[in-house]
Amino acid sequence: MRYWRALMYFREELAVGQARSISLDTLAQRLACTRRNAQIVIKKLVEEGWISWQPGVGRGNLPTICLKKPVDSVLKQEALSLLAQHQVERATALVPEPQRQGLLAEYLAGCRRSDNRSGNRAIPQQEQSDVLRIPFYRGIHDLDAVQLSRRTEVHLGSYLYAGLLQRDPDSGRIHGDLAAHWERDGCDWHITLRKGLTFHDGSPLDALAVQAHFARLQASDSSNRRLFECIEEVVVLAPLRLKLTTNATAGFIPTLLTQKAAGISKVSRDGRILGAGAFRLDEHTEWLTRLSAFDQYHGYRPWLDAVEIWNIGDQAMDFEVSSDVVHPWLVPGQTAPFSQLEGWEKGCEYALLNENRAGWMAVSAHRQRLSAFVRQMPLPAAMVPADYRVAKGMLQSDLSCHHTGVAVDFSDLAVPDAPLSVLTYQLRDHIALAEQLAAALNAAGIPATCCVETFPDFNRTERLAQADLIISGEVFGEDAELSWMEWLKASTALAVCLQPQQQTRLRRELETVFLSDNLAERLDKFQEIEQWLVDIGIYRPLWQNRQQLNVRSHLNGVSLLANGWIDFSRVVFSSP
Repeated sequence: MRYWRALMYFREELAVGQARSISLDTLAQRLACTRRNAQIVIKKLVEEGWISWQPGVGRGNLPTICLKKPVDSVLKQEALSLLAQHQVERATALVPEPQRQGLLAEYLAGCRRSDNRSGNRAIPQQEQSDVLRIPFYRGIHDLDAVQLSRRTEVHLGSYLYAGLLQRDPDSGRIHGDLAAHWERDGCDWHITLRKGLTFHDGSPLDALAVQAHFARLQASDSSNRRLFECIEEVVVLAPLRLKLTTNATAGFIPTLLTQKAAGISKVSRDGRILGAGAFRLDEHTEWLTRLSAFDQYHGYRPWLDAVEIWNIGDQAMDFEVSSDVVHPWLVPGQTAPFSQLEGWEKGCEYALLNENRAGWMAVSAHRQRLSAFVRQMPLPAAMVPADYRVAKGMLQSDLSCHHTGVAVDFSDLAVPDAPLSVLTYQLRDHIALAEQLAAALNAAGIPATCCVETFPDFNRTERLAQADLIISGEVFGEDAELSWMEWLKASTALAVCLQPQQQTRLRRELETVFLSDNLAERLDKFQEIEQWLVDIGIYRPLWQNRQQLNVRSHLNGVSLLANGWIDFSRVVFSSP
């Protein structure tokens, strides 16, 4: 590595053909080695014609070095070679930071060309892995089971962590995953684990491991923790048997155990988070997240050997289409060979009004007027009307994308002492909505500012508590009941906006939901709770999105999941 570190130093510090004095000590320090090793590197670089080196003659005279030819090309080729060996951190270190995502994009394009050139030639056994490589516009955030929140991270986590129970995506029925048997006894649930379960490191997954997972979840600062507060205690009865004691919503427990944070995990001695899902996490850096199939998985092994998510930033927007499945907004104008699958997302984009803010926002009449103002906002110009419709709630909408009603006037209200803070996170539509709302408020005589945060920072209680209006969104999965509970109990933004007495009422209302054994009645009750949040001026649904996926005609059975991804467990490759 000292050889390449030397070439990187020369690229940064030397111009081709210009001599420069440098001490051997300085060079050794930059190469993080001894003077003797630095001399060995210098000798090799001289022999290969990269530099000339003239030792200093006499006391106080430093050696003279001259770079004889550019080094960028050889550094780039070495970086591509390291990428092929999955040494991503070493590879990206060889190129300047602004060029790193371009390097990764070039490597991915090269992988595609290499696959196409292989034809019918014999492929060595070590190269016969089937790897799904996905160019992505950002790095992957926290993949700890108890911290999963964003849709992408939730999707990847669903393959890393297995839960006690899982819901069949086709039938909607709950069945055992890690659990072989479960039954209710009043407020308790008794669970028996399968035999022979292991984590990805080979260590046993038993009742003690399940107990430790829930203890870690309930001790965490995760928003998911609030959803599991109904589990008062996890008691180990035998190596493969345990009891969950509940203090609320006991009937919700089977559904709750299919939730993402209930994916059983453990912390290894070296600090890694381990699961027992169909894939194990092999690498997780700023640039690459790699999942490899877990051969000891207790269920059906995926056909894929690995999935790689590559962070190539804005390069993802104009990456050469070499896929059979694409999102149309990523590759505009390149979708002619594809047919389109689409549907309306369940859930909606919405605004929250923070009742816990002092001053102007503390007045109920002000918030009601502000809520009505938000409701009448037109669709931002950057959003195509055909791709949106007005939301009346998470699961209700108008076919039109235009709001109607009398314009809201603020002229008879006092002006806030400080501008209202409109907060959102880095999602294109949310930014457009937040910026338009702040501009409209200023035009209406209510000073307002717009702030956009990265998602991990946006979702912190202390940051949300500083906002007057919050633009966010929720996407419901196939299990509507679980989605309602995730939003009402685990949304940090919603919790921040509710006053203590409203939190108490919400918990009481949720308890009454599960007094009914009828799912339809429970779902109706959730919508009544949602309407209550609208009525008290805290929550205002805005828009629902059209979800799209483009696929080539030869693909069959490709479905678009609620999280916007396809199911890695069902992907197979076929020869062209």
